[in-house]
Amino acid sequence: MRWIDRHKPLSLGGISWNVINRHINYLISPSKDAGWHGQSNAGKICDMLETGIQPDFQGGGNSNAKMIREVEKLTVGDSGYGYLLSGLSDMQLLCLLAAVLAQGRVNERGTPPTNAAIVAMLPQYAAELRLKAPHKTLQVNRFEKHVAEGKSRFVKRVEKELIARDI
Repeated sequence: MRWIDRHKPLSLGGISWNVINRHINYLISPSKDAGWHGQSNAGKICDMLETGIQPDFQGGGNSNAKMIREVEKLTVGDSGYGYLLSGLSDMQLLCLLAAVLAQGRVNERGTPPTNAAIVAMLPQYAAELRLKAPHKTLQVNRFEKHVAEGKSRFVKRVEKELIARDI
C-alpha cells in the first residue's frame, strides 16, 4: 500500500501513518500480557504508578462501585484515536487496518504481502485486530477500493482535526 509522506514526521502523511499505527498497536496488544507499557493490565497499572495516579478506594458509600469502575478501566479502554476512524464503514475499516498491518510483515525478500495474500488472510487479520470478519469472500479489486476509500476518509479526518486544533 502506498502512503504518501509516511516517513516525513510533521507532514499529514507522517502524522496519519503514526496515528493509524498506534491505533493498530492498541488493537493487537493482548490484554493479558505482562508488558510494562501499553494496553495490558500490568502495563496500565505500571503506567498509573509512574504518573502518580492512584485510584481512590477510601471506603464509604460508593467505594465498591469506585473499585469496580477502576478495575473495568484496566481491562477496557480506547486508544484515543478511534473517533478518527468512525466515519469508515466496517469493511473499509477492516481493509485499511489489515493493509497497514500487513505493511509491517515483510517476507524474506523484504516485501510486504500482496493484496491477494491479504485478502486470503482477511479473516485472520480480522481476528487479530478484534474486528468482525467479512461474511463472504472479498475480491481483490473490492479490497483495494475499500482501502483507498478508507484511507482517503481517514486522512481527511486527521487533516480536519489538525486544522481544528491549529497544529
